[in-house]
Amino acid sequence: MAEQPVAVSARAAKVPYPQRPLSAQPADVAVVFIGGFGDEISGIVEYMARCLPPVSAKEARAYYHWNGGEIADATRAYPYIASAIQAFRQQNPHADVVLIGHSMGAATALKVAELLPPPAENEGRVLLVTIDPADRVVQPIRPASVFWWGNCYVVNSQSGHDFIAELGGRWNHCGQADANIKFNGLRRDEYGHVFIHDNAFSLIMSRRGNAPQALYDMLRLHLSSDK
Repeated sequence: MAEQPVAVSARAAKVPYPQRPLSAQPADVAVVFIGGFGDEISGIVEYMARCLPPVSAKEARAYYHWNGGEIADATRAYPYIASAIQAFRQQNPHADVVLIGHSMGAATALKVAELLPPPAENEGRVLLVTIDPADRVVQPIRPASVFWWGNCYVVNSQSGHDFIAELGGRWNHCGQADANIKFNGLRRDEYGHVFIHDNAFSLIMSRRGNAPQALYDMLRLHLSSDK
């Protein structure tokens, strides 16, 4: 990567939920979580990064904001996150990389995947998970590096925050994804929570959409498959 990492400002570094960048540590898989607009305050994806069950016994986890810690420029986040992943892959050439993005963080995850070269034979794969993605600028076009792409989204949402997601430009069904799970905002998950944009943890874990498996179960299945 020719670009230099983003220099996170002092203001960005003092947010309630700071980024936890990916380090080039030995691991079988890297799971990179990318929060949406305002996640540094709401902690929606930060919570997922701490609480989602492990996908591997030896995994590395990272958490980024949709803009890489910058105040307004998301485009600088793409090479910043991709460079960290490339450094991880150099040390762990056989490790898979999972990009999990929510809302505008899903768009960032897709753009990061665009910057990653397709793995060679027997090298680690790139798997993409987009959770109720929204971004009017970024188009949901499958990156060449992606081995598997799982997408989920909400319709008939009843939350005011979902209105913000609509303004941001929801992707909903992504035609180039391998799996699309649709959740109805008029219904509830296994624990009685209404399906809304902000409940990203429920969206990835619930089995009450239009698919027989949760998106998390699908991810685990593809990670366990042969390269």
